[in-house]
Amino acid sequence: MRPPRTPLTTALSLAACSLLLAGCSAVGDGENPEQAPDRSSEPVNGGRVEPGESEPRETLASQDVTDNGADLHIAIHELARRGETVELTFSLTNTDSDDDWSFAGRLAGVNILHEDANTVAAVELVDPVNSKVHLVARDSEDNCVCSDAPWGDILEPGDSVLISATFGAPPEDVSAMTVRMPMAGSFNDVPIG
Repeated sequence: MRPPRTPLTTALSLAACSLLLAGCSAVGDGENPEQAPDRSSEPVNGGRVEPGESEPRETLASQDVTDNGADLHIAIHELARRGETVELTFSLTNTDSDDDWSFAGRLAGVNILHEDANTVAAVELVDPVNSKVHLVARDSEDNCVCSDAPWGDILEPGDSVLISATFGAPPEDVSAMTVRMPMAGSFNDVPIG
């Protein structure tokens, strides 16, 4: 006589069947596994921007800093008004000849385990005319409307990354703002384009 089935054995049996069925269809619609196209979602370059032939971006403000033992160049390229928002675009370049730079939490103002750790959530715009601080915009799920770290959290020597963040726009009479970021301080009088 066969022992009675328990909910646990039934669940394990269903899980095993699901795995078997998934394995049977993993290759696809009759494709030869050796000729199946690469469907990985990982970008070929790991998300890093490869050097190209384009003209360099205009730099509105910049400074060199040392953070976590690595030398960095930070350049503000654009502060663009787009209706009721302003978009900040800047680049980070690891100019150090030896040391990697860890992005984790450095521009987010949070612990590296926080969901904002690889964002620029702590970057702020200061409206000097109205004495207001503008924080990075948040979407309906409270996510930073900004770049995250698609390249991982390490910037190797010589690597650059272009980053953007969206903020609520100041009144029309404000033509320049101060950009504040952790580890770099303030970039004063950055014109709004």
